[in-house]
Formats: sequence, C-alpha cells, structure tokens
Amino acid sequence: MGVKSWWTVPAEEPEHALPAAAGQAGLVSQLRPLVRELSEPGELVLDPFAGWGTTLVACSVEGRRGIGFEVNPERAQQARRRLAAYPGQEMLCGDARKLPLEPDSVDLVLCDLPYFGTGLDTDSADPGQMYALREYDVYLGALDEAFTQIAQVMRAGAHAVIAVQNRRIDGAFIPLAWDAGRVLARHLTLGDERIHLYDRPVGGDDPMASNRAHEYLLMATK
Repeated sequence: MGVKSWWTVPAEEPEHALPAAAGQAGLVSQLRPLVRELSEPGELVLDPFAGWGTTLVACSVEGRRGIGFEVNPERAQQARRRLAAYPGQEMLCGDARKLPLEPDSVDLVLCDLPYFGTGLDTDSADPGQMYALREYDVYLGALDEAFTQIAQVMRAGAHAVIAVQNRRIDGAFIPLAWDAGRVLARHLTLGDERIHLYDRPVGGDDPMASNRAHEYLLMATK
C-alpha cells in the first residue's frame, strides 16, 4: 500500500534551531528523514530556494553534500554564517532559474517554495525574487522557469520533494499547492503527495478558514 502519507512534524532539535528566523525557516527535524530516505551518503542534494540554509544543515548532519541557492544576498550571507558549523555544504547567492550546475549532477532536490503573497522582500527589484511578484500568473511563470532548470540538473532517477501550502490572501483562497503541482508535472513525473502536520492553535468560527496546520510535499522523479 506504499509509505505513510502523513507525518506529524516533531519539535525542532535544539542544537540546530534558528530562533531569528522562527516561522520563516523549515525545521531540520522534518528534513532529516527525507534526506535519509531519498539519498545516499555522499550524494549531492540541491535546495534551489535555500533561505537560511536549513536543508543544508540536514544534509551535513546526515552526511550528504548540500548546495543551496538564495537570491537575497543578506539572507544568503546569514545562511553561510550558520553553515560554518556544518561541513560539506555550499551556499551561493543566485537565481533558481539560472543554476550554474552541470546537467544530471544532482541526486535529490529538497526545497520549500517561496510562497506567493508572503510579506518578504516585497520591495526587491531583483527579477529572481519570487516573493516580490504580485501577479499570480507571473509567479507561476517564474516557477515554471525554475522547475525547468531544476529538472535539467537532476540525474535520471533522482527524486524531488517540493514543500508547499495552499494560501489564503486577503480572504481569497489561492490553490498554490495544486497549481505548483500542475507546473511541476510539465518537467518531472509526479509520484504522489505526502502531508506534514503541525501543531497549531485553532481560533475563530469561519467554516471557510482553517488553521492550515498541514503542508503538502509534492513527490516527483526524473
């Protein structure tokens, strides 16, 4: 019947926590099992939207080589300082749509998408900064460009895990996870979905607004 489709994410491991980015960075505790399951020691793991470098921390702890790209120079520098304590990792400032990697060189892609409508980097003039894109169709077009590059650098048989949530913006439901899956399917073979569950408080009585305590993992292969 396959592997378990959902998993409740445990608290972050204190030795790897990044308090300054709370709520904006992933958890090492949720990434380590995926790194172990989908790659082998010494293999190359790519995070094209690396942020504060959480994926690369998980790679180091699990004995993988990680390479991450972050378009925001300040955030990339913060991640490099964090990764100084984690050997074997490379953090670069760059655009996910222009990856300077050899074709067929990546063994696993593991990332959290830069969500449309998030209040980060909204004043950025960099065309590679997806957080700054205000038109949804333009955002999906940029995502398509990034997935094109990601697919090119993956080796045949490599896996990709793309974490993404649907969104509610100004009272409107935005099916980001489902649209991202549709775009991803143009470049890789979708396998299935998994769901990560978070312990989040519940409040309010609007039946059309949930506490969104889950995140989809789009599972794909080349």
